[in-house]
Amino acid sequence: MQPMVNLALRAARNAGLDLVRRLDRFDSSQSTDQEKAKFVADCTIGLEKGIIFELKKALPDNNFEGRETGLNAGDTKQPTWQVCVIDDVANFRVGIPAFAIIIACVNHGKTDHAVILNPMNGDEFTASRGRGAQLNNRRIRCGGLNTLTDAMIGFTQPLGLSESGYEQRAKIQQLLMKNYDLRSIGSNALSMAYVAADRFQAALLSDVDSFSLTAGSLLASEAGCLLADVTGQPRIVAPANIVITNPRLLKTLLTLD
Repeated sequence: MQPMVNLALRAARNAGLDLVRRLDRFDSSQSTDQEKAKFVADCTIGLEKGIIFELKKALPDNNFEGRETGLNAGDTKQPTWQVCVIDDVANFRVGIPAFAIIIACVNHGKTDHAVILNPMNGDEFTASRGRGAQLNNRRIRCGGLNTLTDAMIGFTQPLGLSESGYEQRAKIQQLLMKNYDLRSIGSNALSMAYVAADRFQAALLSDVDSFSLTAGSLLASEAGCLLADVTGQPRIVAPANIVITNPRLLKTLLTLD
């Protein structure tokens, strides 16, 4: 494993342990909506700062961008580390154990390293550009199914009323009407990682932000997956509605009617 990935993984593990402890101590059933909102904010902002502080100690010249804390940039020629502590906040807020800590290193427009960690079950997805993808330090590859009949397909519902959101919603409806096996775990980052690890054979993911897209796309591509905008365009700009799958199923999903 690359030294940079080890550094990011260590920071993610430390934040994950703290996050699980905080969640275990917090009594959601006895808390007001205001208290719940403060708890989520304290977790996201506080632990995000903690990860950035830990990375910055080892890499003082690098730049850092947090989903909650924003961009802290100096020399634009240096790599930028993107950090998100909780993807998906909705799952975290109600205690559903399907959310992720995301750390990615971007250098000159390309993602060099990525970590997606689920602190609730210990799943650690990692990737480095040109060096493959791993789950818990074991190499992973996407599957080779060529039909949707036996596939498990992940999805997240589009929220907006854009044209691509409408197309994404229509594809999901088509899959449901044809009785294919669909699953929604909420987190776009984890869903992308699941396709990379062949837990899902495909996914239709909606409103994917830059943090999930940066880390998830590296993990997926290093595992042999293909990604495209729901309209079929290979260039994806966040927030995006995307299709991610093994190479044999991409055309089938893009041409659903």
